[in-house]
Amino acid sequence: MMPQLNHVLEDYSIPVYSCSGFDSLSAKYDLKEWCHDTLYYRGRQPVVLHLGDFDPSGESIFEVIRDDVRAFLEADIPHVGPGEFVFRRIALTPELIEEYQLPMSPAKASDARSKRWVGETCQLEALPPDALASVLRAEIEEHWLDRDLLAADRAEEEITQRKILRALPGDAA
Repeated sequence: MMPQLNHVLEDYSIPVYSCSGFDSLSAKYDLKEWCHDTLYYRGRQPVVLHLGDFDPSGESIFEVIRDDVRAFLEADIPHVGPGEFVFRRIALTPELIEEYQLPMSPAKASDARSKRWVGETCQLEALPPDALASVLRAEIEEHWLDRDLLAADRAEEEITQRKILRALPGDAA
């Protein structure tokens, strides 16, 4: 799903990370670095949007990522409170499952977290790609998009591309 998500988010200059489950320390560290740099070097509030399966592990993965990244941040910058960093799970939610009438299945008995889970589960991949893109765009545009900042980022990107092209040898420019 990474290429699909990246295709949607590149229009907004938003990076995509994959944690590949619970234990990817390097992905959590990279996310911590992005949060830190976004706050300190760009002067913006970092917002982490999470997409995962609607099941015990998907919910738990979000909580573990949020808590671990916050712990990394607190160790690096203890004077900044957790409210400076927004972590929001936007998919898969019961509302999306109902809206798109996605297929449900029982929770996996082999997952120890299933003992606390109420109801059935659903995989993120069940959400059609165009619906996933729409959900992601709507979340960004409704809650997080600063159109002036995006325009400034795009203008800066264009200037950088022109500089790179002019620096290339031959007829590249």
